[in-house]
Amino acid sequence: MGKAKSAVESQREALKKVLEFVEEVQIKLRERGFIVREAYIVGSRARGDYTNESDTDIALVVDGVEELNILERLSLIKDILKPKIDVRIYSTKEWYSETSAWIKELKKEAKLLPIEK
Repeated sequence: MGKAKSAVESQREALKKVLEFVEEVQIKLRERGFIVREAYIVGSRARGDYTNESDTDIALVVDGVEELNILERLSLIKDILKPKIDVRIYSTKEWYSETSAWIKELKKEAKLLPIEK
């Protein structure tokens, strides 16, 4: 029982931190003219095979980032990045594209986060 409770608490704490972080990202990106449309937990925390040492991977679907490369996208939020939270930023077109095998696999495990729009 103790281990299960610890796992639930770990997941709950990780979710709280991610939601707070996503809110910060939304504010930061909105200031720069970008809109976060959706946010997802992906990776081990979404699949349920995480450990206490696992980071939390999130995928953000953002309007207006189409012309930016991966590093430029991350540089938009570099001053608010947090340890143990790994961020991937996709344009709406990329996320809903049916041509990317990587994104198709990511979407299979993705868990939508409740965010303000």
